[in-house]
Amino acid sequence: MDDDRARAQETGIRRLAGGAVRLMLWAAGSAAAVAAPAESPGVADLDIAELVRVRLSPFDVAANLDRGYLAAHAVSASRFDAPIRELPFAVQAFNEAFIRDQKPQGLFDVARYSPGVTYRSNDFNEGSANLAIRGFAVSQVPGAHQVLRDGFVGPSVFDLTSAARIEIVKGPSSFLYGQVAPGGIVNVISKSPLPKPFAELELGVGSYGRYRVAADAGTPLGPDLALRVVAAHDQDIHYWHPYDAHTSTVAPSLRWTPDRRVSVTLKAEQYRKIESPQLMQKPAYGRQAGLVPTEADPNLVGVSVPGLPDDWNSMSDVDYRRSDSTGASAWVDIEASEHWHLRAGYSRLRFEVDALFSGNLGMANNTTFLQGRRLRRQDYTNHAESFAVDGVGRYRFDGASLRLLLGAQTLRRRFDNTAGQAPNDPALGSNPTASPLPLWDLRDPATWNRHVDIPLTTLTASRADGSLHQVDRSAHAGATLGLLGDDLLLLAGLRYTAARAQLDDRVAGTTQPFSTHEVTPQYGALLRLTPEWSLFASYARSFVPVAQLLNRPDGTRAPALPTRGSGWDLGVKAELLGGRATATATVFDLRNRNAVNDLAQTDSAGNITIYNVQSGQQRSRGFEVDATLLPAAGWQVYLAYSRIDARIVEYGGNDAALLARDPATLTTAERVNYKNARLLHGARLQMSAPHLFNVWLRHDFAGGLYLAGGAHVVRDQTLLPDSPASSRQSYGLVDALAGYAWTGGGRRMSVELSGKNLLDEHYRPSQSTRSRPREFLLAFRTAW
Repeated sequence: MDDDRARAQETGIRRLAGGAVRLMLWAAGSAAAVAAPAESPGVADLDIAELVRVRLSPFDVAANLDRGYLAAHAVSASRFDAPIRELPFAVQAFNEAFIRDQKPQGLFDVARYSPGVTYRSNDFNEGSANLAIRGFAVSQVPGAHQVLRDGFVGPSVFDLTSAARIEIVKGPSSFLYGQVAPGGIVNVISKSPLPKPFAELELGVGSYGRYRVAADAGTPLGPDLALRVVAAHDQDIHYWHPYDAHTSTVAPSLRWTPDRRVSVTLKAEQYRKIESPQLMQKPAYGRQAGLVPTEADPNLVGVSVPGLPDDWNSMSDVDYRRSDSTGASAWVDIEASEHWHLRAGYSRLRFEVDALFSGNLGMANNTTFLQGRRLRRQDYTNHAESFAVDGVGRYRFDGASLRLLLGAQTLRRRFDNTAGQAPNDPALGSNPTASPLPLWDLRDPATWNRHVDIPLTTLTASRADGSLHQVDRSAHAGATLGLLGDDLLLLAGLRYTAARAQLDDRVAGTTQPFSTHEVTPQYGALLRLTPEWSLFASYARSFVPVAQLLNRPDGTRAPALPTRGSGWDLGVKAELLGGRATATATVFDLRNRNAVNDLAQTDSAGNITIYNVQSGQQRSRGFEVDATLLPAAGWQVYLAYSRIDARIVEYGGNDAALLARDPATLTTAERVNYKNARLLHGARLQMSAPHLFNVWLRHDFAGGLYLAGGAHVVRDQTLLPDSPASSRQSYGLVDALAGYAWTGGGRRMSVELSGKNLLDEHYRPSQSTRSRPREFLLAFRTAW
């Protein structure tokens, strides 16, 4: 909230007589904004006196200006609160009203409504937060952060009960956030304390034995201190066999405002997910044995073994996965002067995955149905510690304005990986595959022996024991100049990052240092043609230092090069129907150089080796449009569409020369590169989809009844870059919600029935995860 707006409200309070006056923001423009039943309390629910006590610094998003699903402001695209219509970027902000109606199981259930966003998480260790934006994975290297939480490094797995907002900013954003991919960033903004008491309880029961309990409560602890606690427990469906999972989360937050110019905010969150056993992908085939695919020797990378039922799982009685995430953050906001606001923040995060799994998910060749089974234990631990200082300055001159952003950040990370598996049993041989456990015939359930009695002390093969230590120090400076009465906005910024890392391999007894630095600029312009229509353009670069030793397919090892991206957007923004409709349309071109791709190869002995290939260049071009409309009283509509072509345009840097050679003249190492180049040169990026379409509608009827529903349509999606074209998937998901809200005994109450995947589509959300079946959830909510 701007300083002059805050002072105006304080003056208004002094002039009010007769007690509190309810402030119904934007009520005349949107019946939907006031009809949403049993919503979690937010600043829009506060009266004038309470609203002024909420410290909305320039670093906090002005969510009180939202109208139903229509989000007016965002903070992630500039690090300070700004109207979305004034940002020269494509930005989607999904507020609490939209998140609640999605009944999300995870982040992707909401983020998929942003055009050009797909899922990239891995079953093994990545959690559920790794997305791809415009074809580029948000997390590009092992141990890298996937999403932001309140502007800091965020957890890899979490519950959305504590989320107040999810903002997705398209394009390279290294100027603002340092190490990020060129597609964009995701920032999850968590709920904050409010200066009045409230409580909400939700109980839900669903298909296949699922149940859920969630609570959100807050209270003032004094005139300047407020507390809020969010908690949830979720028992997942019992659909796959075997499978069991439950999660729990608790997220307390505290805000202290000793005076009008200073506020201190503390937030923490603990999340745990226990799976016993976990759900893993179905077994899949691999590449052809020869240099090029043939009818007798086809390329079947990522193609699942046929005939296995959808509820089948390869896990055994000893398998488990425990995911723990603990984070805490604190920041101090200071109004230093009439023109300058300062924020100093600190964040600490720990995320660990401890897993034991016996399923061998790759096949030794493309013809057998006999599968060897490995027993492997793996532990991943990710630590992140951040300290950041930012300052925002605002000046206004005759016919012009200037907003300055200055900041610095230190980020320390540590990624630990330990693993081992049981050696193969020589008595089982290696034709067609070796295994420490009895072989399974995937066509014969009688062979699916899920009992494992191998001691964990014997897990000595394929060992991993290493640590990655990283330290990034950066400084950034930017300015937004407003001319012609702010009808023309010009943005420019630079960030300097110095990155140092050390990779310790305790198995090999080696240490590899890394050091690099980079300057990442960002430029943008927005021209308001009329009060309703604006044109914008932007250009930026991204930077990810890759502290990794490449395990090349030709047997050599080498330090990876930094990944560098760049790109531009051209677009138009519209605000129509008196502000009841907003839309953004943009065309873009992004380039990413030196991206690391992992290639899993299964040999005839059943061993899986992960090779790393650093691509010469990737490119993503396309068109995106999204719109939020409040067309009539009680109606809300969200629409989005993207058309994207995301490809590896250069696999190794000399593809044309390599592919022009006669394969008979190639050396052994050149044959490996030739085979990869034939498969990957010009291949689409992993999980990229040329066409994505989303629609979501809600209507609130008089009397408390409301209905909502929508569709998510995916066309011609690529699973893996080297997968055959025949494996691409197209599907459509249909979800719906019906609810009734009423007030009784001074409490707001509602009952809702939601249905997800109503067409019971069978698909793969990411390259290695499994789709959920048709399911329903009946929920009762009460708030007071």
